[in-house]
Amino acid sequence: MKKAHNIYKSKKLIKISLEYDEFNNIIHSIKITGDFFLYPEESLDRLEVSLIGTKLEKDSIKQNIENCLSDSEIFGFDSDSITEAILGCSREV
Repeated sequence: MKKAHNIYKSKKLIKISLEYDEFNNIIHSIKITGDFFLYPEESLDRLEVSLIGTKLEKDSIKQNIENCLSDSEIFGFDSDSITEAILGCSREV
């Protein structure tokens, strides 16, 4: 398992803490924080749980985010920016 962190500036700040299998690029655990807002609040927990087991691949992550947050109100990021924030963790050296 590899641990990685990324801070991404979108409309708001997004911080990602990620643990993933570096050989298969599968997310093992993820924590998303920042100065954005989601309503209802439990949407963030639901998103983090839904990303576990997802391949660190742009289309897979983005689709997962869009599906999970389709009934939520989001202020401060969109599916593209949070996808890039997550993928930034796997680009760390």
